[in-house]
Amino acid sequence: MTRRRWVFAVSAGFGLLSTAELFGASQFWNKKEPSAWTSDEVLQLATKSPWAITARVLPNRGRDPGGFDSTLPDLSGGNAGGRTENRRLGEIAVVPVDEVTVVWESAQPLLDVLKTTFPRDFANHYVIGVDELPTAEGRGKVNLESMTASLQVRGKGSVDAGGVLPSRNVTLFKFAKELLPLSATDKEAMFALETNQYSIKARFDLKEMVYRGKLAV
Repeated sequence: MTRRRWVFAVSAGFGLLSTAELFGASQFWNKKEPSAWTSDEVLQLATKSPWAITARVLPNRGRDPGGFDSTLPDLSGGNAGGRTENRRLGEIAVVPVDEVTVVWESAQPLLDVLKTTFPRDFANHYVIGVDELPTAEGRGKVNLESMTASLQVRGKGSVDAGGVLPSRNVTLFKFAKELLPLSATDKEAMFALETNQYSIKARFDLKEMVYRGKLAV
């Protein structure tokens, strides 16, 4: 079962969770064995936890998303290569903002409960996944060859993704651990994804990503 279908099944079976219910069992991953985690807790771990971050999808500047807002001032400066000829005065492109969930898939608590398996060449790598990665429709489709991802830690530099594994529901990126060793003393890690259409950034608080007394990445 894909994560999307699993999340839908849990939501349908247990109803929508309130904020209090969702975070009422804080740090449950360090208080109980994985076999004792409830479906609600697993849902929280996989969608909103130190290992699962909600991130905004920001269109790259200069892209025309195809929508307009007549209440905003005209910043186009007249005719930008003929693209504004059919717009009414005072109209500029409106960028719809989407959100995705960025998940540190190789973290041990997720592996313990989701039983995820990766390709052999993903061994000894941090694996970060983006759920439901947007794909632009019509003209200006996302060019997979233009997709680049990096993982950065302040004071340690950054490393580029050594491989990408796209699928229908989640796109996985691998980063060599030996090129960017992480420890519990590091404060945060920044995942950044760039395509020809949009960018995504997610900050992981490494101090919170502790599982069974160890940094879980």
